[in-house]
Amino acid sequence: MKIFLKEYKGYIFIYYLGLIITLLYCNMMNFIGLSEIMYIVLFNTFIIGCFIVYKYITIKKVCNVFENGINSLDESLLDLGDSFLGQNISIILNQQYELYVRNIQEYKKTHDEHLTFINHWIHQMKTPISVITLQLQDYEGEEFASDIQEELDKLNKGLNMAIYFSRLDEFQKDFIVEKVNLHNEIVDIVNKERRFFIKNRIIPRVDVDKSVEVYTDAKWIKFVIEQVIINGIKYSKNYGKYLTIKSDEDNEYIKLYIIDEGIGISNKDIRRVFEPFFTGENGRKYGESTGMGLYIVKSACDNLGHKIEIKSEINKGTMISILFKK
Repeated sequence: MKIFLKEYKGYIFIYYLGLIITLLYCNMMNFIGLSEIMYIVLFNTFIIGCFIVYKYITIKKVCNVFENGINSLDESLLDLGDSFLGQNISIILNQQYELYVRNIQEYKKTHDEHLTFINHWIHQMKTPISVITLQLQDYEGEEFASDIQEELDKLNKGLNMAIYFSRLDEFQKDFIVEKVNLHNEIVDIVNKERRFFIKNRIIPRVDVDKSVEVYTDAKWIKFVIEQVIINGIKYSKNYGKYLTIKSDEDNEYIKLYIIDEGIGISNKDIRRVFEPFFTGENGRKYGESTGMGLYIVKSACDNLGHKIEIKSEINKGTMISILFKK
């Protein structure tokens, strides 16, 4: 209503100004009397009032759009009435909507092509890594073979992270909820990362009941736990001796705790550790952090319906908790 009045107050003022000047002139020339002037004013007020009401009804929807704006894409397709202004604004909004949809489709096509290329490239890179790993078995025990294997492990971890990151956009198509035995998954991960444990002189302590089962996606939760364990090992080097993995439960959740005795995370950084590309003080200090690991972990947990919490104290360690609904 405010916009409508602002638009038409000038017309109303000019209308009455012209009417008053005309009536004064006619009265001065004795063409009409005072009683006739009152009748003319009232009649013209009625006429202009009817016109204003009619105009407001016809462009009410347009005024509402101007006052409230468009809060969703679907509102671009609203019918703004049969007025000339409403019809033309509707046409412009529809054109904008179609242009937006075309741009989104083009962007999605480019994005999908990029992801397809990345996925193909990653799988192609895994083949030579596997071949090199097999060839290194002939030189097992030699120092250079151990160094090469360490770099191959880094490559594998980086490629796996890239794969899981690329799958986040299509998460709904890439997970199956089933019963997963937590103890078995954790033991598999610890065995897989045994070289990393040994190299960093960290001893794993697993205190998870063999009967504990949770509803989750086996592939994704394995990546989540593995990523947290790798971080725990990496940031415990020269600080702690143990990395503890234990479970607990209450009436609502089965809780998995991964506790390291490492460098810890500062209060100013801990609020941002789940943000993409955030490395923080520890990442800059160690120099090998991408800032994507915990972001993918948090995104995966959110999509799976699991809660993830983090507590840390400088020079004492970090505890990450994953909560599975019963």
